[in-house]
Amino acid sequence: MNRDSTSRRRFLMMSALLGTGLFGAAACGSATTAERTAPATGREAAPEPSPRHAPGRAVPDRAAAATIDEVTYKVDTDDPVVFLTIDDGLTRHPDMADLLQEHGLQATLFLTDQYVRQDAGFFRELRDRTGSVIENHTLDHPDLSTLPFEEQRRQVGQTSDHYQREFGRRPTLLRPPYGEFNDDTLRAAGESGVTHVVHWTAVIDQGDIEYAAGDRLEPGDIVLMHFREAFRADVERFVEEAERAGLRPALLEDYLT
Repeated sequence: MNRDSTSRRRFLMMSALLGTGLFGAAACGSATTAERTAPATGREAAPEPSPRHAPGRAVPDRAAAATIDEVTYKVDTDDPVVFLTIDDGLTRHPDMADLLQEHGLQATLFLTDQYVRQDAGFFRELRDRTGSVIENHTLDHPDLSTLPFEEQRRQVGQTSDHYQREFGRRPTLLRPPYGEFNDDTLRAAGESGVTHVVHWTAVIDQGDIEYAAGDRLEPGDIVLMHFREAFRADVERFVEEAERAGLRPALLEDYLT
């Protein structure tokens, strides 16, 4: 199936799921320049971006999964809370922790292992200073839905193994790169100790926000942003939109058990 056909199929699935048209934005945002503050060796280009209006996926059949039977798009809660999640780890600046602290934000950090291996200390300090939590975003950011089961299990399992050794906690959440997954992804995640595969309902990129539905955040929404040069603009937009909706930023792990 070509990419245009695939995009059309995803559009129809998400329309049925959320009763809306286009869903959010790219699971990995827009490509940016390579990290300027990382060491000169081992710099990486940004992961290949998804289409600007990449939809979510319908949940695969439970039969092939291990312990996970659904993907979390938003949290089912009446509490006036919204959740910030930050993906990959490509761009790293010392003031990122300062900015999260300034706004009193805890975030779920879905980190790609190739970036953790470049500077694990950066993420450890960010976690410790802000009370954020490090979760799984695979070894090197592939489209998991294109890989056989054993490779998916390697991508998820080896990342969790490394994070358990490096950070003293095994991830319980997985965000599949680009939001792409299939039955094997759920099975590989479950066999690796993951309890929830997490998608999103809104995305912030370059200070702009797009919603899966409606024009403002709602209780239980999961917001996606990235470690990019526009980090400050994205964090400030998140705070602004949370306040506009009368919602309190909360930590996703406190609601997903």
